[in-house]
Amino acid sequence: MSISPTWDLFVGIFLVIGVVYGFVLQKERVFTALLALYVASMITSIWSDPIFNFFQGKSMIGSVWIQANATPMTIQIAIFGLIFILIAAKAPIGYMRSWSLVSPIEIVVYSILNSLIMIGTLYRYLSPELQQKIIEQSIFIPKINLFYNVLLVVPLVVLMVITSRKSE
Repeated sequence: MSISPTWDLFVGIFLVIGVVYGFVLQKERVFTALLALYVASMITSIWSDPIFNFFQGKSMIGSVWIQANATPMTIQIAIFGLIFILIAAKAPIGYMRSWSLVSPIEIVVYSILNSLIMIGTLYRYLSPELQQKIIEQSIFIPKINLFYNVLLVVPLVVLMVITSRKSE
């Protein structure tokens, strides 16, 4: 009997890395990562088709066009990754505020939500054939996909609940 890694192992490792990342960076940078996820998702949804058409030679920028074998999945993941990394790494959000002690539970919750949103977003950029293969092999990814729209709203609800409790 051979043991092979599954997509659920990837999800588990990704969640652990996300929580560790959250503790290392603290609350302000976790919020920056959450903001970066939303912005990267929005920019990807707007610009992926024009950029894909450019790389297919169907549109030009100025007098330049490129004929490449890029797939929509590749273009979407590249745009998403680039925008996320740029915002998460370079945005000055959080540096101007005083560093106060933050509840570890808050950091864990936001870090897990960030990780789940990132997994769900990247999953949606995959080709339908690859999505189907992953669904067949995973326990967690179908649930992440099913509740993806809810996952996009949960950080806002958590933010309202936590800030309302702190102000009391």
